[in-house]
Amino acid sequence: MSTISLNGKGNKQIALRVEPELEAGIKQALSQDGDASVSAWIKRIIRKELQSRGIEPKV
Repeated sequence: MSTISLNGKGNKQIALRVEPELEAGIKQALSQDGDASVSAWIKRIIRKELQSRGIEPKV
């Protein structure tokens, strides 16, 4: 497993492997939620989770 440093400037790319069953669920959620891409859906979910923990990312 590779590790990724999130320090520094600019957008980071993170490789993610998922099982086919999980991918099918993600695609279903995409269509239900109206997100344009898997990355947009994942970023929205991460932002929601951070907010629930009281962490406000700097934009």
